[in-house]
Amino acid sequence: MHLSSKSPATESKPLRYTVGVMQALVEATDEVAFELMVQKSLALVRETLNEELGLDIQFFNFSGPHLTPESGSYAAMDFLRIGLNEKIERNIDFLLIVTEVDLSASKLAYALALPSQLTNVAVISTKRLDPAFWGEASTVETSPRRLSTLMLHSFGHLLNLSHEDDNHNIMYDFKAVAELDRMVDFTDPQRRVVLKNLPIEARERVSNRESGRWGFITSAILINTRSILAGIHRANPLKLLARLPTMITAALSVLIFLLFTPDMWDVASVVELYQIVIFAVLAISGATLALYKSFASGPVSSRDRTLSESAVVTETVIILSLFLTMAVLFIAFGGLIYLAIATIFPQRLMQTWTTVVPATGFQQHAKLCIFISGLSILAGSLGGRADSKELIRGVLFTDEES
Repeated sequence: MHLSSKSPATESKPLRYTVGVMQALVEATDEVAFELMVQKSLALVRETLNEELGLDIQFFNFSGPHLTPESGSYAAMDFLRIGLNEKIERNIDFLLIVTEVDLSASKLAYALALPSQLTNVAVISTKRLDPAFWGEASTVETSPRRLSTLMLHSFGHLLNLSHEDDNHNIMYDFKAVAELDRMVDFTDPQRRVVLKNLPIEARERVSNRESGRWGFITSAILINTRSILAGIHRANPLKLLARLPTMITAALSVLIFLLFTPDMWDVASVVELYQIVIFAVLAISGATLALYKSFASGPVSSRDRTLSESAVVTETVIILSLFLTMAVLFIAFGGLIYLAIATIFPQRLMQTWTTVVPATGFQQHAKLCIFISGLSILAGSLGGRADSKELIRGVLFTDEES
């Protein structure tokens, strides 16, 4: 199922893709009943994702994820990290993780599903699918049917299907759990979109020793440029900045201190502009690296050291998204410093504030803005490690909270 392992005899056959369904129990008291429900749901999913889509569904258990709940619910990112590693290790193109515990959400009281198109992994909770949970009459078929709908809905997001206004469509943007009962239609146009997007989103290639690791990485980035740009757009630097209050506070503290330090003005007045620009690029890159080390998902290679195409795409999107976020913050700080110079520091002070040359010209001010902005975000990135990993990873990895 991986391009690197196909033989000439199989190249004429249609490509097949594997959809993994990973059962991850955390607090279940009746594992048999839970697995029976999942298996019933899988039967319904197989009826929808029939042979014309060229999909193989692989079911397996992941026993004993030792996770810690917060405020009664579990972090979806913990499941996503485990699932991403299992997906790479088992050479699975898409992975749906089914768990029986509540999932936390950043904007909602809870989440039923969190799909991540970037990683091709979706996390799904069955906690609230049974009508009995809400004190309503229940049947043995209700929960499996709702779970199968959630699985298909999440799989649709992994393949970039958009929401539909028809409340009978699988991709309806549902709000209440009961609305899942009506979501049964999967239209022919949607099937065509799925067929078109499968080879694009699967990213099924894996590295091998003959092609070389860096050659494979370069090739994967070039082939998936559109997907990488889409992932960066979904992450959105402004959304990321909103999740970094500790870093921004630390960076602003450094900025204010340096702005009123005469030595900084002296340095900015004597160094060349190209030196300041090089320093700024290194500062943004250093801040990006510091945040990447804090918020990355973890291992991206399998035990045999092979690297999947999806892993390359995932890590590239994370690095570039963080770099652009730091660049946006750098520009914002530069503008803030220039505004402070123009409104707070009088011209007479600027003539004597520095000991080398008067800091009265635009070039001196621009160099100071670049220099202090670079130092501020570099220092702030160290404080940014205290920001919530859950929130940052949520912006980087997940597309929506269902």
